[in-house]
Amino acid sequence: MSIPYQVPGLFLTALCHVIVIYHMLECRYTKGKFVLYSSLYIVSFVCMGWYAYAVRGIRAIITYLGVAVCLFLFFCVVSRECFSKKCFLFLTYFGLFSIIDNCLRITLELLLPQKSAVAGHYLVSVLRTATLLLILILYKKYAASVIKSLADIEKGRWWKLALIALVFYLFQASLSILNAHGETPKQFLILLFLTVSFVMCVVYGVVFSNINYMKKDAESALVRQNAEYLSSRLAVLQNAEEANRRLRHDMRHHIETIAEYAKAGDTSAVLAYIGEYQNEIKEAAVKQYAVNSTVNSILSVYAGKAAESGIDFSVRCTGTEEVKMREIDIIALLGNLLENALHGSQQSGKENPYIKIHIRLQNDRLLIVCENTCRDALELADGLPVCKSIGISSMIAVCEKYDGNLDYTVENGSCSVCAVLNLP
Repeated sequence: MSIPYQVPGLFLTALCHVIVIYHMLECRYTKGKFVLYSSLYIVSFVCMGWYAYAVRGIRAIITYLGVAVCLFLFFCVVSRECFSKKCFLFLTYFGLFSIIDNCLRITLELLLPQKSAVAGHYLVSVLRTATLLLILILYKKYAASVIKSLADIEKGRWWKLALIALVFYLFQASLSILNAHGETPKQFLILLFLTVSFVMCVVYGVVFSNINYMKKDAESALVRQNAEYLSSRLAVLQNAEEANRRLRHDMRHHIETIAEYAKAGDTSAVLAYIGEYQNEIKEAAVKQYAVNSTVNSILSVYAGKAAESGIDFSVRCTGTEEVKMREIDIIALLGNLLENALHGSQQSGKENPYIKIHIRLQNDRLLIVCENTCRDALELADGLPVCKSIGISSMIAVCEKYDGNLDYTVENGSCSVCAVLNLP
């Protein structure tokens, strides 16, 4: 086949890669930048693919590997996933691509042995693209939310899954090379292909079972976090109740003391004693930070934790009477935000550590800004910490659920987090 006729097929394949990657990964760039990087990738892919068709032997194999490396680099550049997760998703996708490609080529060679090279090339390109897009639709519907919810936790598990995907990809790549040389009997290739594909399906069944377990593990961690929050809140209320009980018990003694001062005509002593008593009542009372009970409870819990650690805690909260969010989402966002701020201040090693939080609800738009002292070594990438905990992953999930965003900045030993949510 003449080389120029292969360019449209290569372009269609590269475009399919771009569409799949855009919907499979958590993109770190705006649509404009993604289109720019995608254009550069498509040009590189078409040029390398054209060259691979033009040469034979070892140079063709090296160029094929170069195409795979080019796609992997594109994966890494445009995605904000952790590296181990990128490797797993890339190898899984490229392995699936190889399966479909091998299946279509072998099937067409058996069913349509008299077809021209041009017809075979375009049939494989079109059918492969249609199959991959159909699988992408199924992935978006049934698996994307599960994969995305795991975010960057358990990197060790992602590496194990990536290793499994690599083994099967190497098998499929070997089959592609054998089929391209055309010297191996087709019957043997079909048997080998079916065997490898069957084993791959079985193993991937175990893989996705493991992924589902990882998701449940992540959900269990969130449940444990909510349980800890409720336990902390209960402790705050119990302490307040105990202080109030003590004040009520001592009320008779306070009245008798005030009466003695009054009988003696010592007005200044009466006023001073009443002032001390008022201060004691204020210290015993649970401070009201917000009108919304859930928001107020979370702020009260972390105000207490901050006080125990000697961290200055200040709050500005306006317009939160009716926050149209599920309680579990409020806890996942605000609770994790303050938990990370508390740990950041505790580990900062700075004098006068502090946490400042501003919450404002206006026109169905919730803005939360939290600033706290942090260690100097805190690293960010694309507005998020390089090492993302399950707490940050939960916050990202909540922001995306409400069509919002989460952004981190670090400056002069302070970490500032801004969460914006569009409420229904």
